[in-house]
Amino acid sequence: MGKKFAMIAASGAVILILIGLLLGLGEVIIRSVHLIRDGIPFFESNAGGRIGPITLDPELGWKATEHYHEALVEKTKNGTLYPVRRSQTQYGFRSFGDVTSRRLKMLVIGDSFTHATAVSDDRTYHALLSKFLDVEVFAYGAGGYGTLQEYLVFDRYLDLVRPDVILWQYCVNDFINNDNELERLSRINNNGWVRPYWRNGKIQLLSPKESSLQIRDWINRHSRFLYFVVMRLDRLRAANTRDTVEVDIEAEGLRHAGFARAVAVTDDLMGRVRARAGTRPIMAFNCLEAEPYSQAFRDISAHHAIAYWGDVAQLVQDADARGEDVFAADGSHWNERGHELAAQALAKHLRAELPSAPPRP
Repeated sequence: MGKKFAMIAASGAVILILIGLLLGLGEVIIRSVHLIRDGIPFFESNAGGRIGPITLDPELGWKATEHYHEALVEKTKNGTLYPVRRSQTQYGFRSFGDVTSRRLKMLVIGDSFTHATAVSDDRTYHALLSKFLDVEVFAYGAGGYGTLQEYLVFDRYLDLVRPDVILWQYCVNDFINNDNELERLSRINNNGWVRPYWRNGKIQLLSPKESSLQIRDWINRHSRFLYFVVMRLDRLRAANTRDTVEVDIEAEGLRHAGFARAVAVTDDLMGRVRARAGTRPIMAFNCLEAEPYSQAFRDISAHHAIAYWGDVAQLVQDADARGEDVFAADGSHWNERGHELAAQALAKHLRAELPSAPPRP
């Protein structure tokens, strides 16, 4: 009996050693890729929360990494390769203009469509707007953001930028990401990171995953390889789009109690955006025209005197339906052509809506 136990223990030890070696090898490979591709030091700890273009943040959940630069090759949905040079400037802004400029200043706030990691600096929709309209653009976005995170960024930098006009980028995932219960039920709009939620008039930091918060937080901060594995597993689970709360929401609309609750929260938050902006004009558009989300955005915008333009995303979607290659490899975010079409639609509206640039000292 003792000999058998010793053999089992020895086998277990060998297995643990092999697992440890595989984890160590995976960590070395991932850190080497980050060093060569992203310039992240090999021995830099994730304890500071930096994960490439994203950095964990105690207030925002995460934020765009400040002074981040990367050159890589991206692929369109149809498989065409194209070079991308992307950077994030001070405070993590994708575009940060001159705060003393005499040109009209536009503050753009959004999520991954504004973060635009699949597009070069000069090809994002907001960079093109700066050229089309001769405006000074300040654009901040981070992948996976909900409305509360966007509001907190807006509140943090509004007085620094002092914009003349605000352009707000909505996305259908906002409603899911604004409600912890909905996000827990979502397979396609849940990145597993702790984020702030607006609950009963207060901000609460919560995990959107049922699994242990401590385990995920340790992985995010200490192991780049395990973070890579966990994210890939999440994406595999997200492939089953039939088993996700969005299916029920799109069938029931506002009859879905969770969606109705998320719409109310989003409305409250955009009301706070309006109050903070004061009399400055706010314009908004969606990343994807789909119901019941678009109607909810139209209603929220009307409630707070925000101009809503539903044809921006629709123009890109129509181009895709005609066979144009307008999406990045993930099939949902815009590639450079998609950003160009969106910028053209936005510029058409903005030419009619923008106020004249005020005199500046």
